[in-house]
Amino acid sequence: MPNIASSYKVFLLILVFCVLGANATAQKTEETTLLAYLETLEKKHDVRFSYVHEEIEGIKLIKPSEDVVGIENVLLYLRENTPFHFNRINERYITITSHKNSGLLCGRLIDYETQLPLEGATIIAADNSFKTISNAEGFFYVPQQPANTNFTISFVGYSRLASSTSKLSTDCSALLMFASISALEPVLINNIFTKGINKNLDGSVVLSTEHFGLLPGQVENDVLQIAQALPGVESVDETISNINIRGGMHDENLLLWDDIKLYQSGHFFGLISAFNPNLTKKVTLYKNGTNIRYGEGVSGVLDMHSKNTVSAKTEAGIGFNLINGSGYLDLPLSAKASLEVAGRKSSNEVWESPIYKNYTKRIFQDSEISNSESTQNNIGIGTDENFSFYDFGAKLLWDISENDKLRFNFLTIDNSLDFTETLAINSQSKTSKLDQRSLLGGISWNRLWGNSIETTILGYGSYYLLDALNRDIFTSQEQIQKNEVLETGVKIDAKVVLSKNLNLQTGYHFSEVGIANTQDVNLPRFRNYEKDVLRSHVVFGGINYLSSNHKTFVAVGVRGNYFNKFDEILIEPRLSLHQKLGNGFAVEVLGEFKSQSATQRVDFESDFLGIEKRRWILADEEDTPILKSKQASAGLVYSKNGYFINIEGFYKVVSDINSANQGFQNQFRFSKAIGNYKVKGAEIVINRKSESFSAWVSYVLSENNYEFEDLVPSTFPNNLDMQHAATLAGSYSWNALKLALGVNWHSGKPYTIPLAGAETTTEGSLTTVQYDMPNSQRLLDYLRADFSAEYLWKLSPTFDAKINIALLNLLNTKNTVNIRYALVRDDTNEVTVNKVEELSLGITPNFSIQLMF
Repeated sequence: MPNIASSYKVFLLILVFCVLGANATAQKTEETTLLAYLETLEKKHDVRFSYVHEEIEGIKLIKPSEDVVGIENVLLYLRENTPFHFNRINERYITITSHKNSGLLCGRLIDYETQLPLEGATIIAADNSFKTISNAEGFFYVPQQPANTNFTISFVGYSRLASSTSKLSTDCSALLMFASISALEPVLINNIFTKGINKNLDGSVVLSTEHFGLLPGQVENDVLQIAQALPGVESVDETISNINIRGGMHDENLLLWDDIKLYQSGHFFGLISAFNPNLTKKVTLYKNGTNIRYGEGVSGVLDMHSKNTVSAKTEAGIGFNLINGSGYLDLPLSAKASLEVAGRKSSNEVWESPIYKNYTKRIFQDSEISNSESTQNNIGIGTDENFSFYDFGAKLLWDISENDKLRFNFLTIDNSLDFTETLAINSQSKTSKLDQRSLLGGISWNRLWGNSIETTILGYGSYYLLDALNRDIFTSQEQIQKNEVLETGVKIDAKVVLSKNLNLQTGYHFSEVGIANTQDVNLPRFRNYEKDVLRSHVVFGGINYLSSNHKTFVAVGVRGNYFNKFDEILIEPRLSLHQKLGNGFAVEVLGEFKSQSATQRVDFESDFLGIEKRRWILADEEDTPILKSKQASAGLVYSKNGYFINIEGFYKVVSDINSANQGFQNQFRFSKAIGNYKVKGAEIVINRKSESFSAWVSYVLSENNYEFEDLVPSTFPNNLDMQHAATLAGSYSWNALKLALGVNWHSGKPYTIPLAGAETTTEGSLTTVQYDMPNSQRLLDYLRADFSAEYLWKLSPTFDAKINIALLNLLNTKNTVNIRYALVRDDTNEVTVNKVEELSLGITPNFSIQLMF
């Protein structure tokens, strides 16, 4: 029989072994990396660590026991068990510095407005005993000084900061830097709807695509899609690149890329924006109260900018979605120069995805490309289309000195369509073509003259071409249509700080715009070529005032335009007023006069392959006058405790419009009357947001009417009149996951029906549709739900993968976006009126993956 005492000793030894083994195993499983543990602490304690990735990457750490609670005790543990200092800057930010710098004085440069670190600032001692620059996290280090030493900190775009080593320490003191010229342009509200949408005191809205949040239906940070999330910014035909701001035509918007005017805004006939998200980093949107430096857009302004700071490290990425592939590279060339390039290319040549087929069906519906409606004598026609697009942009940045910087910009956009028709009876084929491309470039020099004066000189050129060749399959007829635009010019801008509260803004803009239109038909022989050139000189000046308590902001100025061809001067005053009332409330008053000399003539279905085209034309002050607009608005703003509410009423008049440019598809289709349209309405936005969730609802009520004295009737609803529009949406973020869901609804736009009982009229051998009162009917209400999801996968400190999923028209709602009427002839040669409905996109899924390193 075993000895009980011996058995007990054996059991005790086994128990001790198990405990020690379990403890060893637990210790092993508790080992982690310092980087992973810091990410855990950020989420748990709502703090943020600032560090240099290369210094902490690969550092192993044994997690503290559960007895170590509270962030201060955790920091004490980390100081004792890692080769780093952990210093509290404030309740949220903690800096991490290496012990190897323990003998050095340290500082950290922070932007006052954004609270982000500043990389590349120059720190120079007054006695030249040291000189250094700040790193990627804003840190800089200087040797211990035997006596107090003064130094200055310089950074382009910021006021110089004078300090001394007495204000530095080994704990990395934070130093705030203030923007030098933009000090009177503070942000009023940050992160409206989602991260990256900010409202300024001057009434403009700034869209920042870097580190952007998420909107419903978004698979990329497309600036034109983001803009349509704002009230008053709609698309009457649901295309991304057809922006209607407060009832205006798309060509009435001024589109700028790095301050150069663009005459093309879309790929795939408007379903895709032409602006590469990897290249376009910031967009400023004006609906009213436009800054005096902007002209040539009577409805709105979309001012797009690429990155404007020299990069200190290489960044690159590639991405793919179901429409195109993309890539970008941000490459430092030296300490003072860097190069940024980005491009996209359609992928349908390799694989026609479901979304590509949906887009094709949407754009080419009811056209020769999607059906054989043009067949004669019941002869079948086979059709084949080949569509592709690409865009490519580049920017060279060179900081010649602390006060001088040069920028070289280049952008090209291209769309190409080949359409082949084949007769079934003899296999005879003919190919028609449609090409659309833009090319623009510029050179700018920015200089800071001390701390109070900034000047910028820009020389630029912008070229646009629409080139169409239509070959008739049944005859030898060929029709050529071309539209060319070339704009060159010089812009000079100056900002002067008159005092702490007062800025002077002034400048000059010279431009020469040439537009040529060609129509060439071989049978019967006809050729028409028209070219117009218009030169303009613009001077502007204004004052911006911001009170010391930031409660009152006023921007007032005037813009003078001189057109030497007409010997005409147009004066355009501008006003922006913002007054805080207290307790989160503020009032806003905006007003502007604007003008525009280049507009688009809209050519619809019967002109070329059934695909809409728009041709640019210049004002001649006869058949096509210079457009002029007047707008005023007043609103109430509330922002407090996570709530943002904005209620705004507006009234806008755009005069001297030509009916030929409005895209009529009724009895006024070929008219050339001069008139105006008037829009009045109100917008309301309610947004509730927390750290991880944001929900918003917006509603727009408006009335938009034409007035043409030479037409009967003279007053009738505008083609773009959507009397009611509403959005209900929300977004949620949890760690690396983002979700967004939204519903868009608006009342139907107006259209014209044939006269009941007398749909057609015949004069001689010509039969036409006889229409009822213009725009007397309305489409059914439009309703669309969209969903998006995004996940950011951090594969390493320098390598990320971002996955996006989007569902457009989640409920597959059948929306009619346009109705027109056309004559058709049957087998008995009888002419009847055919109702043609243009339908919206059905449910359209998209997927993208981006690799960033």
